[in-house]
This record gives sequence, structure tokens and C-alpha cells, in this order.
Amino acid sequence: MRAIIRTPRCAASPPVSRPPGEREKCIEQLLEAVADLADRDDIHQAAERLARVQQWISREAERAAADPIFDALRLAS
Repeated sequence: MRAIIRTPRCAASPPVSRPPGEREKCIEQLLEAVADLADRDDIHQAAERLARVQQWISREAERAAADPIFDALRLAS
């Protein structure tokens, strides 16, 4: 038999939220672009959001290409 200690929910500490990182912001932009198209029928706003997402992807790809951990993968291909 195990002893169970019940803690009231009000005594539990709330989760610590961290500020959104670049990846989360990128995903948020993607979701907003979908909403621009589906809900608001705003192709121009969606295009602006998707351009920001594409810039982020390009920056991340450049960083990954410069990362020495990927050297072995480049040599293998």
C-alpha cells in the first residue's frame, strides 16, 4: 500500500509561462495567415504573414547549413 497525499488545487503553483520564441511566433503567423484566408478573406495580409514565415525559414536554413554538426550529412549526400 502507498500513502497518497492530496494537495488542494489552489495550493499548486501556476505553470510558468515563457515568452514565445521565434518558432512559436512563426507558427502563430502561419495560423494567422490561414485565418486571414479562411475567415477574413484577406489575401494581402496572408501574403505578408507568409513572407515573414518564409524569411524565418530561410534564416533557420542558413543557420543549419553553417552548423558543423551537419557537415557529415553534407558529405554523405
